[in-house]
Amino acid sequence: METQHYFFIFGALILCTAPVLLLATAHVSGGSEPDKNSGKLEFGRHDTWRMLREENTHIASLSQLLRRAGLFTTQEQLRTLSISLTFCIATGLTAGAYAAIRGLPISQILGATLVTFVVSVFLAYKLLKNNAEERQAALEKESMMLIQTTRMLWRVGLSLPKSLGIICEQLAELSPTCSKELSLAANKIESGQSQEEALYELINSCSAEGFKEYLIVIRQQSVTGGSIDKSLDELYKLLQTRRRLGLQEQVNKLSGKMSLVMMIFLFPALLLFVAAPGLFSMVQSLNTLNG
Repeated sequence: METQHYFFIFGALILCTAPVLLLATAHVSGGSEPDKNSGKLEFGRHDTWRMLREENTHIASLSQLLRRAGLFTTQEQLRTLSISLTFCIATGLTAGAYAAIRGLPISQILGATLVTFVVSVFLAYKLLKNNAEERQAALEKESMMLIQTTRMLWRVGLSLPKSLGIICEQLAELSPTCSKELSLAANKIESGQSQEEALYELINSCSAEGFKEYLIVIRQQSVTGGSIDKSLDELYKLLQTRRRLGLQEQVNKLSGKMSLVMMIFLFPALLLFVAAPGLFSMVQSLNTLNG
């Protein structure tokens, strides 16, 4: 290769490794001890991440997806993004180095690096999306038990914050996903945030319809101060009907798929079994007439 090709490869390496170095520097500086001069304002990586979420809709949607996957804090989200980005860049550089060892042209080396990097980013995004969907599906499945438990605690006479605390402690094994979500709202309420704001933030951060409707009902109770027993009972029946319809839809789809399989594989075999003797007899009769 010529000298300018080596300059191109060196520049590509710098461009690929620069984001990793910046994230590592931000992580180290953010984890270090604060400055002794308390009068100076600190501006860390968490503030930068919040500003990016507020200014860019794509970053806000990515942060929302990380939140639905179970990464609640900014530190967890930044750590996950740093690890994923480092892995994608390392995979791209490995593919480029392998292409360079094979003696391929510079255009193919850069193409292999770029394609591998893009594919790695796409696979990482799909994995994150699948994790988020599985977690929201778990919230949907655990909502019915959560509704019944809340109704029993409400009939005993416990307040909403006390009910949330008991649910987070006692249902940690039976419904771990819902307990973890509600523990965030319970901690915010204990720290001084109002019940309406804490529940509203939790409603906006999830996509499971059953769990979201449950949060809407208890938030409405915290606003109006009325009883939620009847509303939770109606919501429980609605979720039962919705789940029954979903199961019926799955059974109908499964029966359609089985019918298609039978038409493709069983019907030709059955046709041969039924029509083969008559066809063979016809062939023998024609051979006899011709003979």
